[in-house]
Formats: sequence, structure tokens, C-alpha cells
Amino acid sequence: MNDNKSNYYTQQILKAFLENDMVTNNQLASEIGLSEKTIRTKIDAINTMLMENGLGEICKKPRIGMWLNADEYQRSKILMNITSSNRDVIQNDQTRMIAALRRILKMNRTTSLTTRQLADSLYLSVPTALKVINDCKDWLKIFSIDLNIIRNKGLELECSEVSYRLALKNFIMKMENTSDIDASILYFMPGLNLNLIRKSIISTEKEWGFNLADESFNEILIYSCMSVFECMQDKRKSLQISKSELKTLSQYSEYRLAEMVFKKITETMDLEIPVEDIAFLSIQILCARMIDQGYNGTGLHSILEEYDSKLEAFVKKVIDVVSNVTNVDLTNDEELYRGLLLHLRPMIFRMKYERTYTNELTGYIKSELKQTLRISWLISVLFEEDFGLKITEDELSYIALYIQSALDRNSAPITAVLVSNASMGINQMICDKLKRSCDELKTIRVSSMHDFNIRDCEDVNLIITTKHLYLEDPRIVEISDWLNDTGVNKVKEKIRQINYQSNEKKVHFDAACHQLFEPDLIFVHQKVKDKAELLNLIGKKLVKKGYVTNKYIQTVFDRENITPTSIGNGVAIPHGDQNEINEAKVAIATLQEPILWDSEKVDVVFLLVVKMSNEFEANRTQMFYKQYIKLVDSDEKVNILRSIESNVDFYTYLVQ
Repeated sequence: MNDNKSNYYTQQILKAFLENDMVTNNQLASEIGLSEKTIRTKIDAINTMLMENGLGEICKKPRIGMWLNADEYQRSKILMNITSSNRDVIQNDQTRMIAALRRILKMNRTTSLTTRQLADSLYLSVPTALKVINDCKDWLKIFSIDLNIIRNKGLELECSEVSYRLALKNFIMKMENTSDIDASILYFMPGLNLNLIRKSIISTEKEWGFNLADESFNEILIYSCMSVFECMQDKRKSLQISKSELKTLSQYSEYRLAEMVFKKITETMDLEIPVEDIAFLSIQILCARMIDQGYNGTGLHSILEEYDSKLEAFVKKVIDVVSNVTNVDLTNDEELYRGLLLHLRPMIFRMKYERTYTNELTGYIKSELKQTLRISWLISVLFEEDFGLKITEDELSYIALYIQSALDRNSAPITAVLVSNASMGINQMICDKLKRSCDELKTIRVSSMHDFNIRDCEDVNLIITTKHLYLEDPRIVEISDWLNDTGVNKVKEKIRQINYQSNEKKVHFDAACHQLFEPDLIFVHQKVKDKAELLNLIGKKLVKKGYVTNKYIQTVFDRENITPTSIGNGVAIPHGDQNEINEAKVAIATLQEPILWDSEKVDVVFLLVVKMSNEFEANRTQMFYKQYIKLVDSDEKVNILRSIESNVDFYTYLVQ
């Protein structure tokens, strides 16, 4: 608890005063091995401690020496102190409080404790012990625990079992400031098979495919020990968790993790861990580093409610952003809201504990749902802002699927004409299959090649043909006679383009976005060998202009190692940690020759140095992203960017 070396010197000085009628600074310095100046400082501190605790005082006489003025009782107390096995010398208010808390928290589990017993164990007078008890009361209040002094009985803790466990975990992890977690656990919970419990958690880690950080591991270890220790007691103190809370918790991956930990612990023990303990551990895993439970005694229900409220608010924010960017109102899409909410719960767990998760559809989504995946990139910024976790490409792809399904549900009906010389039966089959595959496709008129006239198609959104029409019309989609999956996907992609075009307003960046751009941050026709060279080039300019810290560009590389940022059409959108951004900007580069970016070739790069830290920044980032998606949504549009010859012309193109 105290510094061992300082303790040792204090013990040696006190021993010298007890064994000698008179000592000098020079004598003590020579015997103990410290300078006379250090000896004088330590003697002043020791004298203060002795006087505060009613153990006498050190008297000094210039050019003669020093002696201990203490009676036999006081000397015996000092001797007990320096010969005690724990050798704790109480030096200040904080260390006294910590030492007292250890005994008080232990009392609640195994023994009783009176004020006199506490004072004697700390070598304090009763009045001084009462002052320390008041300090302990203040600390325990943080956890909604009352420390009472009961006449003819002693000290007593008045609290719920939840509050006690939170306080004890916090004390072991934070207050004792010790690397020996095991010793602290066994002090409060003697008789535990700590090795078995630790091995059970490690085994669960391996089976679940992740490595807990030291802090998380120790928290789970401490809470697991509490549950096992309680089950070993004759009079167990129960946790109060309702059936509705248990039902809610069972939806979370964290509950199954806690269940597995206890299952492994009890495999070789004659114990049954109550579901309330499983629930309690799962809540602690669930809330780790995600929300501040505050230790304010609001109970498990409030903690869980707070966590779910955070998720719900985030999902609503995501839907608002997507609605704003796409101009499709999804705010009343209950299916999207519920789907994202249910998906986020296990996703956050996976991200928090770095569990690998592969989405086999990622390749398809990057190829067929480019627009929607680009929208999802904005969500990754929101996700990091709210939860402090970096989302992977595979996870982002799943979110893109939810968004695409919602856009399909909420898009306006599409009218089409099918141009075909096939029989009526085959044409009907094609129409039925298209309607089943494309929800927006409500009306399909059939026309033979002989009767087809483009002038009769002014009222249709889509012209689907099984033969080449030799016409230039953006509405035309050519499919095979039997409509295979490739044909269906071509029709779907054309419908998506139509929906985006119909929702598209005049193409320009809002004036609020103009300050994100500046000619100095636009690099045209650069010649670089790889991604690292380009990002360092841009990063140095951003640092020089004071827009980011020196650490920013490393956070960009860190993100690139986790999540690829190429988005198709030869475009990449790297970005870094918002905490390292001083002023939001967008840096742009076009390259003379494409470079390999992840697994794709890229020659147009937008480094998004954007923030979401307040309402203005969030709104401006959304406005930028809304237009940016339209800026790069086709090869034709990206080719315009590639062709711009100077940074000034590029800047003018963006802000016109």
C-alpha cells in the first residue's frame, strides 16, 4: 500500500529512537545510509505522524541531539507498528483511508469490526480513527453505501449487494494501486481456487476468439470471484434482477459470454451459479468502456436502460443521416430501425473485443451496391464518435444491406417496358421474376421488337430489352432471353441509379461546405509510388497549416490497417481520428498513374479530415457527404475530376 523503501527507512528511524536515549542526524545518516538533509526531512514527517496519532513526539536540542518523548504505552504501540507483519506505517490521510477501507470492506464479507478494533489495527487513537472513518464514509457514498457506527455493535455497511460489488471491484482495481490483483482478491475472498477461475476465463477467451485487455480481464476475474465466493457462503446475499431484465439481457452476446465463463468454472466444482450472477457479470462486460454507470445506486435496470437508450439514439441518428444524404425519408421505417438496433448489439461486442467477423457478401456489395456502401462510410464516422470503436469493412457491408433494403422499400414505383420477340409465356415469366426481385417495379408493359418505338416510352423509367436496340438512351438495360441472375442485377442497379437521380437536387456543394476546401490542399496529377507516400505528402501539408496534430496521419494509417477505404471507380476516402483534428478540411489528390490501394487500383483520393463533435460539424459533414457521393458515383463524373489540370481549377469546380 505504501512505498516499501520509504516504509523501511521510517521503520529504521523509529527503531533507533526506541533503542537509544539520544540520537543525532549524523549518527542516523551513517547507520541508515541517507544524507543528513534527507534524515531531517523524514524525522519532521515522522514527528507529525506521531503527534497526530497520540504516540508522543520527537524533541530536539541544538548541538546535543534528539530523543523520543513517549510513555511506555506509546512506545509499545510504536514497537507493535514496526514489528507488525504487515509493516504499514500510516503516513497521511489518503493512506489511512485506504487502509481503513480495506478492513471495512473485508468486514462486510467475513468479520465484524468496532471503532476501537479499527483504531488499534491502524495504530491510531480513537479520535483520529473517527476522522478516518468520516473520509471512508465520503468514498463509500459514491457507491450509494452508508457506513454507520452502531452503539455496542460497531461499524456496519448499509447497501445493496450490487453497490457493494461495484465498490469492492473499484477498490481492488483502483484504490490499492497494486499489481498483485490475486493477493487483493484472496484477502477479501479467502479460500477461492483462483487458478481455476482464471483458467476458465482464459479458456473462454480462446473459444470465443479474442484476447481481453488486462483491465477487462481483471474486472471479469474479480466479479467472477465475487459470485463464486458468495455461492460458497452459508448466507448468500442475492442480487435483485427482474425477469424482464433477464429477458432483455439474454439478447446480448455478453450474456452468453458470462454464461460460458461460469459454466467452465463450475464444471469441477459442486456449485450452481444463479442466473442473477450471470446477468450481473454480463452487464459489467456490456458496459465496459461504453457508458459511465456512475456508481450512483441507480441499479442494474437503469444501467441497462442507459445502454439501450444510447443504442436507440444512435440508430435514430444513423437513419436521419441516411435520409438526409439520399433525400429518401426513412425515419418512419420501423423495419430499418429494428434491424439496425438488433444488428448493432452483437456488432459492438465483436468490435469491442476484436472478434473477427467475415461477411461473404462484402465483395458483391462493393461491386453491386457502391452507392449504398459509400453512404455507409459516413456511418463509420458516427460510430467512432459515439462509441470510440473503428468499424470494419465487413461490418459496414452488412449495414449497407439494411440501408439498401430500406431504400428499396421506400423508393417511388418504377414503370418499365419489356422489348422482346419471345413468346407470351416467356415474357410473362420475365415480368413476374423481375417484379419478385425488384419491389419498386410495379408496372411492366410488353412490346415486340417490331412494334417498339422509343417515342412511345416517355412515361416509363426503364426500357428492358432482350435484343440490342441500337439506341442511345440511359434507360435501356439489355438482358438475356431467360433472365439470369446477371440480368436481374443489371435491372436492380439501373433502378438504383434512377432512384438516386430522381432524388438528386442541383449538383453543387452547399456554401457551408466551401470552407472545407482550399487550393493548397488539392494536389493534381501527382506522381507517387504508393499509398504511404501520398498520405505522408498530404499529412505534412495539413500539419504545416495547423489543421491536424502530428499524430493525425498515423491514425489514418491505423484505420487503413483495419478497414479498406477504396470505394470503387478508382476512388479512395481515407480518414483518421477526429481527436487529432484542429480544423475540418478535405484534402484531394489525383494521380498520374493509379496505385494499389488495398486490393484495388486508385488514382483519385479524398482525405476526409472531418469532424462530428458538435451539431454544426455534424450537419456540415452530412451536407458534404451528400454531394460527395454524387460527385464520384460514376466513371464519367470521376473522369471529369481526373481531367482537371490545376488545383485552382479543381477548387473552382467544387465551389461553383
